[in-house]
Amino acid sequence: MSEKYEDVLAVDKMRSITEFVNRAGFIAMSETMRKKLWKLSVRQCAVLANIRRYTVLHPEGMSMSTLAERARMSPSSASHMVDGLMSQGMVERNASPTDRRAVLVTIAKSFQETSEQIESTQMQRMEELCSTLTEEERQVMERVLNKLYAAVIERDGL
Repeated sequence: MSEKYEDVLAVDKMRSITEFVNRAGFIAMSETMRKKLWKLSVRQCAVLANIRRYTVLHPEGMSMSTLAERARMSPSSASHMVDGLMSQGMVERNASPTDRRAVLVTIAKSFQETSEQIESTQMQRMEELCSTLTEEERQVMERVLNKLYAAVIERDGL
């Protein structure tokens, strides 16, 4: 096999793992929430995912400038996306406690339980996959993922 073919296989394998984990989060949602998500654009879903992931580690919220940077869009486009997500009851805007000029975006209380359910289910699915690995393989995987992630951060500045 050619090196290019091997690279394509590697990308397909990474996509398959990601889809497997993401599908678990989708299945964990209520039918009502699935219908709401189907109404969102791809960009809105990406913005919502960015907010959800960021606020897991930063529950105070995400600034609009950080959201715009991470979603690779202008601040006005990010604001427009947030408006649409707010109208769906998925996110909220709150004043920053440290900078009265700043606005922080968080997951709406009405969407919080669903968000946590998605996160929990996806983590369980990842644990299922990792349970097939030995401890040594898990350590190698973690080092490789950290190295790849660092390369993404360095390249794209996420």
